[in-house]
Amino acid sequence: MASDRPLVGISQCLLGDAVRYDGKSKANNIVLDKLSQIFRLVAVCPEVEAGLSVPRPPVQLTGSIENPKLIGRDDPSIDVTAILQQYCKNKPAELDQLSGFIFKSRSPSCGLNSTPVFINEKCVTETSRGIFAKKLCETFKDLAVIEDTDLEHTETLNKFIRSVIKT
Repeated sequence: MASDRPLVGISQCLLGDAVRYDGKSKANNIVLDKLSQIFRLVAVCPEVEAGLSVPRPPVQLTGSIENPKLIGRDDPSIDVTAILQQYCKNKPAELDQLSGFIFKSRSPSCGLNSTPVFINEKCVTETSRGIFAKKLCETFKDLAVIEDTDLEHTETLNKFIRSVIKT
């Protein structure tokens, strides 16, 4: 029965929904073919849910590693930091029923451990967290989390599945 399956949040683009900045998706076959059979997936797109359009100008983390801003990649006059921070004040609390979350790698909102941060137009790290991923992980420190790129590693994927099912 579907209601017996654990609830797992997921970056919406990984389900094949065209919500990315470029109007495309990043459908993930492991999610669609395997994990959707094990979990009830809850789609989350912080940028769209915060009110940004599809398509939209690309943004990147910039300014500082500890407290980055979300600034336009091609047009630095675009600053959506406040919009995403406001969204992140309430959204994580609404996800308190989740047993896990699957994040889109390298995303300035959803990257778990792979988001680049730029300072003075130079990449200073490629291992930061997107604004939403950081807030969700701070809110639920024991939440099982994984990035889409780690789904390809059988051992890591199986560890994530076990962690979700245990909760």
